[in-house]
Amino acid sequence: MEALVLVAHADDETLGAGGTIPGLVGKGWKVDVVALSDGILDVRGTIEDNRPGFESACAMLGVRECRLLGFKDQKFDMVPMAELANAVATLRLTPDLIITHVETDLNMDHRLTCEVAKIIGRPKIKPVSILGCEIPNTSFWNAKVFPANYYVDVSAHVDLKIDAFARYTNELQEHPHPWSRRGLKLLAEYHGMQCGFRYAEAFSVIRAYEGRLP
Repeated sequence: MEALVLVAHADDETLGAGGTIPGLVGKGWKVDVVALSDGILDVRGTIEDNRPGFESACAMLGVRECRLLGFKDQKFDMVPMAELANAVATLRLTPDLIITHVETDLNMDHRLTCEVAKIIGRPKIKPVSILGCEIPNTSFWNAKVFPANYYVDVSAHVDLKIDAFARYTNELQEHPHPWSRRGLKLLAEYHGMQCGFRYAEAFSVIRAYEGRLP
């Protein structure tokens, strides 16, 4: 089985599915991560290069291959949707599962990436499940509750997720920021309380098939 984690930016893969990815790998899944951005953030007044963190975090999580597609961070809306989708399609990946963003996210890049995932994940050749992940802050700072309806037990991998995110030295924050070590663990504990696990990651089902889910 193959999974594609299709996200907007370097760090989204770890924030949204950093506990689920190693769980899939442990079950024998081949997991690829594709971020549409170039991994460089220049909209905060300084230039932040997240490319080293991306490669390091993905390696820690057991990803087969990680790719950055080179689109400018926070400027996806300036690119035709066909161009965004074709950049992913040319990779010739054949996932059984796509993990991506949700259309209720505050971040425009995230919402557009969700649309790309739905285009790429059209079941033309085989069934493809699609799950939307939760990105702490942008998923719950939009006056819309994250539509969680699928949970993955990450009790065995929550600390690995946090350590992997810490490789993003430009992004790791101090509590009470959601991107702090404590914040990430509290969110996993909260979702665990919702569903009966000790720690969990929450997802929103966009399309699901039996046998093609974490």
